[in-house]
Amino acid sequence: MERPRILCIHGIGGQDLTMENIPGWAENWRNALKQHLDIRNDENIRFMKFDSHFDNQDAGVVDYAKFIGKTFLDFLFKRRSNKMMTIKDWMDDYPDMVVEYLQDAKLKRILWDELREHISSHRPDIIYAHSLGSLLCYDFFSQDENRTGFENITLVTAGSQIGSKLIRAHIKFPIVQLPIMKWYNLNNDRDLVFAGRNILASHPNFKQVETYFNDNWPANHDGYRYLNHHKAVSEVWRTF
Repeated sequence: MERPRILCIHGIGGQDLTMENIPGWAENWRNALKQHLDIRNDENIRFMKFDSHFDNQDAGVVDYAKFIGKTFLDFLFKRRSNKMMTIKDWMDDYPDMVVEYLQDAKLKRILWDELREHISSHRPDIIYAHSLGSLLCYDFFSQDENRTGFENITLVTAGSQIGSKLIRAHIKFPIVQLPIMKWYNLNNDRDLVFAGRNILASHPNFKQVETYFNDNWPANHDGYRYLNHHKAVSEVWRTF
């Protein structure tokens, strides 16, 4: 099979159900990646399904209370050392993420194992991870058990909530250097799904690429708009 091989990981929203639709979001991702990376074989691009792992999860009041409590306590701690952070900052950055993922260690392990299996079987050169997928990948690669074996992988995140001031209560922070070849983050400061914040990292294998777009919809969060942005093409895809 020709190179590069790509593993795509979507965000929230039940996208597994529409993954095979033509036309559809996955076909758009695939066609754009094939064009930008001069790929001819569809099999080089794999999509990771994971929505079914959430089917048996039912976050209740206690789960949300724990999530908000952990997030708000981190906010109060940071506010003592950073007078510029306000309640409005907290409201603007509050991560509208899947609470089950952030709170359930068993679910995280299931998803990490699923990702490991896809990496083992597909042997991707590139992982393109959008939204929740970016958080999943950061969590996975930042685990001590995953410090070796992934040196040839380039991670491209987009629409990521990792830069949110309050998500840091739920991930390794300050942002750690991932044990991979390269990490590109595609950022759009107009993204309103708590993903318009820069990822503050200065590691030698990390680069943030500003991929500004405003699609006149409330979210500005489309994974296709990110990967098809002219700066993503020139500063990421054309480097392969």
